[in-house]
Amino acid sequence: MTVSEPTMLESRLCCGQAQVSKVDMTITTELGSHTFQVKRLLHNDGKDHPFFVFLCFKSKEQYYYPIEEIADRGFSVLSFFYGDVTEDNDACPDSDFDDRLAKVLLKNGRDQKDTCGKIAIWAWAASRVLDYAQTLPGLDLSQAAVIGHSRLGKTALVAGMMDERFRYVFSNDSGCSGAALARGSLGVKKIPGKYGETGETIKNIMGVGYWFCKKYKDFAQTCIPEGFDQHFLLATIAPRYVYVASAAMDGWASPDSEFLSCVAASKAWEDKGLTGFVHNGEMPDDDVIFPAGHIGYHRRPGHHFLSRTDWNRYMDFIERHREDN
Repeated sequence: MTVSEPTMLESRLCCGQAQVSKVDMTITTELGSHTFQVKRLLHNDGKDHPFFVFLCFKSKEQYYYPIEEIADRGFSVLSFFYGDVTEDNDACPDSDFDDRLAKVLLKNGRDQKDTCGKIAIWAWAASRVLDYAQTLPGLDLSQAAVIGHSRLGKTALVAGMMDERFRYVFSNDSGCSGAALARGSLGVKKIPGKYGETGETIKNIMGVGYWFCKKYKDFAQTCIPEGFDQHFLLATIAPRYVYVASAAMDGWASPDSEFLSCVAASKAWEDKGLTGFVHNGEMPDDDVIFPAGHIGYHRRPGHHFLSRTDWNRYMDFIERHREDN
């Protein structure tokens, strides 16, 4: 892996307390090289700051990234556009495994049933960005977090599973095949709107099956082994910290199932003598926060989105647990 010298971006942002710049990161394997851009929000006060590796939906991230507020609260960010890593193209879901980083990592494309899909490639890229973070001054490497929304919320969970250097894993509205339990599509609370009234199923999500290995299709009828569900993905992050966020009107992501996955995963921390998921024993209202344990959760009013509210609650969570042993 090689990284270019930084290029300064908008200097008026962040009131001069942090610098916004970009670098080009090149990954080289025996199959070739691929370069993608990493944007940097780094403080210049000589202190070590907690930071996020942020998987972005846009090459010029606007909607999901309150950069001034993040800087004001003393956090740094290394972000990258997931499409620069490998395409998310449902028009040709299999053929585009010969593009960008996928081509450099997969010799024969997605040729086997257990060959990884795009989510794993995006997650692997997040770890390479974390490698780069370890070369930079001004970052508290003990307080590294990974964050993503929707399909990138699923990706953040996979990145956290694969890379123990991420102390915090933030999954925003990740839904089916992310934080939400798959068995039974537990989004039974009727929520009208563009994202559907009940939770997405594995069968639904296989319309973008290239996100996953081909074998995942075997479970499209929810033939999941007894006792197994998505809470096992959360449990792989123990004894570190994982945070699941839901939006009250996001029926397609199945907020109830996301909450129940936190409940089910709690035992993984409790078995290690740690506090797992601390909640009141009831299904959540439309605006609740449960930040006390190693599993954090909130449900906020509104739809499928990564909002300022979400970011602030994530930063609150890190500040709350920063001094925990």
